[in-house]
Amino acid sequence: MNQATGEALGLVTDEERAVAETLGRSGDGWAFLAARAMTRRVLGWVLGRSATSVEFCRSEHGRLALVDRDVCFSVAYVRGQQLVAVSLDSEVGVDVQDDDVVYAENLHLALTEWEQRLLRRLSPSARHMFFLGLWTRKEAVLRAAGYGLRVPPDEVDVLVEDGAGTVAVPLPDGAGVTEVQVRDLPGARGTVAAAAAAGPVSVLHTWAFTPSFDPAYCR
Repeated sequence: MNQATGEALGLVTDEERAVAETLGRSGDGWAFLAARAMTRRVLGWVLGRSATSVEFCRSEHGRLALVDRDVCFSVAYVRGQQLVAVSLDSEVGVDVQDDDVVYAENLHLALTEWEQRLLRRLSPSARHMFFLGLWTRKEAVLRAAGYGLRVPPDEVDVLVEDGAGTVAVPLPDGAGVTEVQVRDLPGARGTVAAAAAAGPVSVLHTWAFTPSFDPAYCR
């Protein structure tokens, strides 16, 4: 076990270690634990407290939240990159995807009709990255809205100009529509990233990390 692994494991709970053991692909367990540890470090820095005192729970809608402080944050990760966003003003969402995400013929479940039309106009080599960009925005937007995939992705149009704009999100059970701001973020090589906010934000802090990979811990 290297030093980075030891430090990360010192910041995660037994329950989180158990979850990591259930993740199937090699490296996924370590990516999950590294993301939880880094999120605690970031929130500890923002709140001016020890990372070891940061305790997570689940919100009403099942998203990760802080037990004792009303700070809005979101975390996403792939094995090559971690993203954390923090806001004191509004719910936020981030997402990052890599080449492991593929699309198939069931695009109607993921994209709006207009998004599908644009994708099919592209060359085969350009379609994958276009799809990744759309899907990443959708994930970020739906996390910021607080409902995740309970809102059908094919009802959320994320075609925004120059990688930033307002997205209309239909709420579950006919509860109306909410507007979410989304923008693309720089991603590590081979990844696509986006951040979103569900309301006015004075400052949105985002951090991107490239975690060290410890094959000795990956099962």
